[in-house]
Amino acid sequence: MPLNVSFLSIAVFCLGVSCILFANFLFYSILGEVNGRRKEEEQIGMLFVNVRSFEVVRLHKELFPGSKKRTSMYIIAIIGFLLCFGAFASNLQVGPTR
Repeated sequence: MPLNVSFLSIAVFCLGVSCILFANFLFYSILGEVNGRRKEEEQIGMLFVNVRSFEVVRLHKELFPGSKKRTSMYIIAIIGFLLCFGAFASNLQVGPTR
C-alpha cells in the first residue's frame, strides 16, 4: 500500500518535531539554571528528569521569577505538537476510497 503523503505535510511534520526538540533544549537549559543555584546534594539528576519536570519548572519560577524561558518552552512545545498533529490529520482520508 503506497503512502500518499505530500511534501508539504512532511515539511510541516519536520518543523513540528524541530519545535519540540527546541523546547526540550530550553527545558534542559532551565534544569541547568536550577541546578546551578542549588547545593550539590540537592541537584536534580538527568536520569528520569521528565518525571520531575513540573518540579523543575516550579523551582525555576521561584529562583528566576522574571525569566521568559518557561513561557517560551511551553509555547514552542504547543506549536510543535499542533504542527505534528496538523501534518498527521491533513493526510487522513475520510469516507470511502476507490
